[in-house]
Amino acid sequence: MNGHVSIHYTRSAEHKTRGECMQNTKQTDLATKRKAWLSQAHALIPLLFIWGAEWMFSAIMDFAIYWRDLDWLKQAAFITAVIASLVQIWGLRKDFRKDASAEQSGWGHPALLLLPGVLLIAAIALLEAIGAVTPLFAPILRAFVLAIGFVQVGLLLGKPLMYLGLWLFALTALMGVWYLGYSAVILEGMGGISLIAGGYMLRVWGR
Repeated sequence: MNGHVSIHYTRSAEHKTRGECMQNTKQTDLATKRKAWLSQAHALIPLLFIWGAEWMFSAIMDFAIYWRDLDWLKQAAFITAVIASLVQIWGLRKDFRKDASAEQSGWGHPALLLLPGVLLIAAIALLEAIGAVTPLFAPILRAFVLAIGFVQVGLLLGKPLMYLGLWLFALTALMGVWYLGYSAVILEGMGGISLIAGGYMLRVWGR
């Protein structure tokens, strides 16, 4: 009887040890992948700063428009941000040839992360151009897209980014329901701050 108990106890201990080893291996793999993702996403930090500054500047111009028409300055800031982004992306082209380890992360090259965002921005611009989205609701749509992007990236890189996206989503919903007239100023301003905060988080995590 004691022999059976001893064998059962030994097998249970072996299963427990194997389970702990598998769990530790999974945690190590996740930590390694997260480190690789952060390393790849580090190249995108300047883009977050560029567009964060553009959104904040746009919010200031939307506020100042009550006293003076500065729409041309807003358009100039947008064009400047686009040009700066293209220069930054062009600077990443060399990494396409060098980054052979990118396949391990499942992302591919970090610049490819921009593709869904670029498509969404193009879709929003098209909807605005054809009048499907009025200027009053355009900031709401952009803020929702940004919030969802933060949540998606946060699931891979860290919960603070996910919480940032959830906060922005809640703020956007609140502005859309009760304060629609102020949505352009508030959401562009908060969206710009969120972009800069996200870039800062990635920079700190990547150290």
